[in-house]
Amino acid sequence: MSSPARDTTVHDLMIEASMERDRHRLALTGELDLASSGNLVEAVSRLCAGEAKAIVLDIAELDFIDSTGLRAILSSRAMCAETQCALTLVPAPARIKPQVRRLFQVTGLLDRLPFEDESNRS
Repeated sequence: MSSPARDTTVHDLMIEASMERDRHRLALTGELDLASSGNLVEAVSRLCAGEAKAIVLDIAELDFIDSTGLRAILSSRAMCAETQCALTLVPAPARIKPQVRRLFQVTGLLDRLPFEDESNRS
């Protein structure tokens, strides 16, 4: 008797850092969860310590987020507030993957976090 094949692909979090105009951009790809949330907090902490004035978290390619990942985003927001660094999330909620958007919806944070629609920027 054979068992069904399992997807053994690892969906680690990848963080690609770049600079756009005067804003630091952290593009998140993969899964933001218990195993990877510390990486996001560490990346934001380094930028805040380096006196960054604006950070954009690009979650367009985030496939999965759990409560620990959400806590990492909220911790990042608090760190930025302490250092007077603006933190925004992109893309607009309608363009976020459904599972990720759903967590923001059920926690009531979809309307409380600073999402930005980059398609309206010049």
